[in-house]
Amino acid sequence: PRPPSTAHTMTTHATHVRLTCVASRRGCRVSRRWRTVTRAGSDTTPSQKKSLSSDPVINPSVPGFGATSGDRVALTTMPASRPTLGVSAWPDFDYDASGATTLGVVDLPDPNHPTRLRLKFDVSSFQGPSVNSKTTKIFGIPLPPGVNIDIVPISLHGWLDQSTGDCELDFDAEFRGWIFGETVVALPAMTIRSPLTTGEAKGVRRRAFGKPFGVTPTGELSPVVTPILTAGGAPVSPNPCLGGVRGDTAELVSVAIVPLTTGKWSWLMNTLLQLPNDALAVLPCRLRVWSPADSAALDDSDQSTESAILENLDKRFELKRAADDSLKCTASQMDLALASFGAATFVEETYNLYA
Repeated sequence: PRPPSTAHTMTTHATHVRLTCVASRRGCRVSRRWRTVTRAGSDTTPSQKKSLSSDPVINPSVPGFGATSGDRVALTTMPASRPTLGVSAWPDFDYDASGATTLGVVDLPDPNHPTRLRLKFDVSSFQGPSVNSKTTKIFGIPLPPGVNIDIVPISLHGWLDQSTGDCELDFDAEFRGWIFGETVVALPAMTIRSPLTTGEAKGVRRRAFGKPFGVTPTGELSPVVTPILTAGGAPVSPNPCLGGVRGDTAELVSVAIVPLTTGKWSWLMNTLLQLPNDALAVLPCRLRVWSPADSAALDDSDQSTESAILENLDKRFELKRAADDSLKCTASQMDLALASFGAATFVEETYNLYA
């Protein structure tokens, strides 16, 4: 038999086939699709394997898959399955802030942490309700009437790891309380820094564990395609706790230090709360990340819960932008306007120009 010619001699090369999950930035409205990527070449060398294994791996179930700087963010407080507030040795409180939504944007990326999505929230859009008898219970019994604590945010920012679903947010806020009205017993304000995390939060007396994004169990999500219509067919404002996609919920926890207070009635606060002491906060939340261009491209016939919620959030963004872009008057301009108005009024009254 004839020996094989060189033309029929071929060195076998390995062909690598990889399944890659591809999703739009508006992953909450577009189902993921699978794309097959085929690469032909020689076998991967150990050095190449090492470099490939060090590449960041993004979990498409974590919110913000494919997001870029400037995309919009909304953090919504979800209904809680455990007490959400606690201080000192007092029993924990059930504080219901479900539905409250704070708006923000995706910040510039961090080159040192390529898998982290940096989040920056606008605290002026914060919707956290006051702690009072309407929102807070202890052992199932509402707080006594007349007790009220307002939460005034100072800053809210942090990051979300798109590989693990871990999230950390720094929440600085001032708590202003009063009993039977601000003019009766105005408690001294407390400024507290609360480092929220999906991991472990530990203090001197208290300890809590959060839950990361991207691991939402089956059954915790509401239907995504529920029409937002009343009995008469008129559209209504959707509840932001509805809708969503799998993996966009988590539980952030914080154990912060409440310092000693000073000023009038400080002795009452320090004694009742045994300050300084630990304060526990549990924040079950839903995080939405989307691009304005994606929401603008939605079909008007899309009447799903999630599309209606995003449309409503976009309106909040636009109203906030319009308020920020409104013409502002400086002190000198205001003085000039008042002087001009006063001069015009003087002339009209002097020469009786009203007739």
